[in-house]
Amino acid sequence: MSNKVNFDPVRLPAKAEALRLEVRDFLKEELLAGTYSPHIGDGFDRVFSRKVGAKGWIGMTWPKQYGGRERSHFERYVMTEEFLVAGAPTKAHFTADRQSGPVLLKYASESLKQKILPAIIRGECSFAIGMSEPESGSDLFAAKTKAEKCDRGWVVNGRKVWTSFAHHADYMIALLRTSSPTKENRRHGLSQFLVDMKAPGITVSPIINSTGQHDFNEVTFENVLLPEDQLLGEVDMAWKQATAELAFERSGPERFLENIYVLTELIRILGAQPGQREAEGIGRLIAQLHTL
Repeated sequence: MSNKVNFDPVRLPAKAEALRLEVRDFLKEELLAGTYSPHIGDGFDRVFSRKVGAKGWIGMTWPKQYGGRERSHFERYVMTEEFLVAGAPTKAHFTADRQSGPVLLKYASESLKQKILPAIIRGECSFAIGMSEPESGSDLFAAKTKAEKCDRGWVVNGRKVWTSFAHHADYMIALLRTSSPTKENRRHGLSQFLVDMKAPGITVSPIINSTGQHDFNEVTFENVLLPEDQLLGEVDMAWKQATAELAFERSGPERFLENIYVLTELIRILGAQPGQREAEGIGRLIAQLHTL
């Protein structure tokens, strides 16, 4: 993958625009076939994700040696844009494609890369994010869930909370405390691990929102053994890795494009002749999204 990006500020490259038409045709066919219905529900559909994987659209910028296509980030943006606007059910693969896979590419052992990355690319492997805790929601550096070294690897005890789709996930990338912070650096002492969600000692408890929907979970670790090779990167130095992962999460187009479907539904409900107040409100929302 190349970090250098050259682009026309007005027009996307021809390959990206050609891909847009291909993605639109795919989504139209799947919608007509009844594979999915656009909605704002949980959007978790492994069958749909495997179809996307078969098209080569998961991990599409990743190295070919792991099954990727080494396509441009513009092409990935176009694909992501079309899926979000269409309200397609991408949640089974999106976290892995957006951030978990890039973390593994940079920090995992070669054996883990060979095992996990091709499964992500095929749409067969779903990930959860193990960061927030009951007493450290927005303050990640206050995390208390511990990973203690033992002869066979690491033993984990503690809790993660607000973990999206942990009840479906195959793996989690968890931020765990491996030593105490120092007076000079409270960010010290955190490490990232790949966690198999089927490992003994893991309990996933649902958090039901006000609409009765189950997206979030609390994940409890009770003497969960993690093999040594599931450590990602350096011990005690994961604060840099975690902040880089959050950049993948928070800088993507989904932060505003996933609202398009909701906005379209609002316009449909208001009808062809909304009142002045409603029309102005819709106009402001459209202007804000366009600016983003």
